[in-house]
Amino acid sequence: MKLSTRIYLDAALQNMKSVFFFTFLHVLIARLGASNFQIALSNALPPLFCALSLALLTRQLPVTRGVFLAGGYIRQCAFLCMAFSVLLPDPVPYLLLFWSVNAVAVMVCEAQKPAIMRRWVSAGDFTKIFSNNKIIGIVIMTAGSFAIGHFLDAYNWMFPTNYVISMLIGCLSTFAGMSIMAELAPREKKPIRLTWVKPFQECGVTTWWLGLNNVGIAMVTPLLIIYHVNVLQLSNTQIAYFVVAAGIASTVLLPVARRCMERFGIIKVYGTAIIGMALVLLPYGFIQSFWLLLVIQSWVGVCLAVNEVASQTIMMREAHKHSKEMAYFSDFQLVMNAGNGIGALLSGALLMFLPIWGCFVIIAICRVLFYVSYRAMKAQEAKTALLLQPQQGSGVR
Repeated sequence: MKLSTRIYLDAALQNMKSVFFFTFLHVLIARLGASNFQIALSNALPPLFCALSLALLTRQLPVTRGVFLAGGYIRQCAFLCMAFSVLLPDPVPYLLLFWSVNAVAVMVCEAQKPAIMRRWVSAGDFTKIFSNNKIIGIVIMTAGSFAIGHFLDAYNWMFPTNYVISMLIGCLSTFAGMSIMAELAPREKKPIRLTWVKPFQECGVTTWWLGLNNVGIAMVTPLLIIYHVNVLQLSNTQIAYFVVAAGIASTVLLPVARRCMERFGIIKVYGTAIIGMALVLLPYGFIQSFWLLLVIQSWVGVCLAVNEVASQTIMMREAHKHSKEMAYFSDFQLVMNAGNGIGALLSGALLMFLPIWGCFVIIAICRVLFYVSYRAMKAQEAKTALLLQPQQGSGVR
């Protein structure tokens, strides 16, 4: 199998997992009667456990086929436990438990995947591959969300078994994708020695800034679930239309965004996406028109797609500056996932004191402030480096 075929097939299967398993998982948790705090917790616990895995475990594991497969098998068991726990009485705590276990295992595979790809893909092809992977994902998410939304509504009489069936299909998809990528991993055997390690040693200003922007993005996710499901009482099909509209818009505009990255630079295009998401959600809590929400969600989907491609490209281009490559990938993912978890928890805290429209306003302001902090962070980094220069010079004399 050709390298590009293997990478794109894995992307297709992993996105099938996402659409069958995760697209409506938060909706399911809300429909199972979860409180606002539990909904926020369902957005916070997985990335926080991903961060814990990255901080203590992932960076110490060698990049080998055996380690990659072991992480995948544990991940698969956790997926199955999540799917069948839906059938238990009071299933939300069990879902959160097994989701946390899955998060620990999934980081083993996700942190090793970039290291595996760097062995096979040249640096100049990363933007193309990530952009094509995103387009594949958008097409699958668009068609799959539409189909699954209709399926869940049509078979709502068998709730929650209809969700279990969808989740089991997702389990098969992720297992197949893992098996395909495992063939690219080195087959050598290396010893595993787990010791205490210091995280964040390979983090620069850019990594911290991307993580801070992730906090702002993650703060919105629980609010959207609560607003769509609990406040507006939208059906699965209506929520699926959001994904479909966002997918179509992203498919059309992502190639344009890629050309803009090549012409104007990745950071400028990334910044446009971040500010664009922040401002468009500012009045979200006041809007009840489904069609206006559809337009806004389309724009948010485009911005999220640009954010993902830009972030991944920045990560891969920065990798050559770090001698400890696996530690760098782990630290990068650690900061991103910690940002996701912290953002969801902050969102839950805001809901305790503010109405949902007030939360959207506060978060939009915070996201703009997070973005403009980049220049201040870079200036502080340059100032620190300048202060260190005389000390280094006096040591030489």
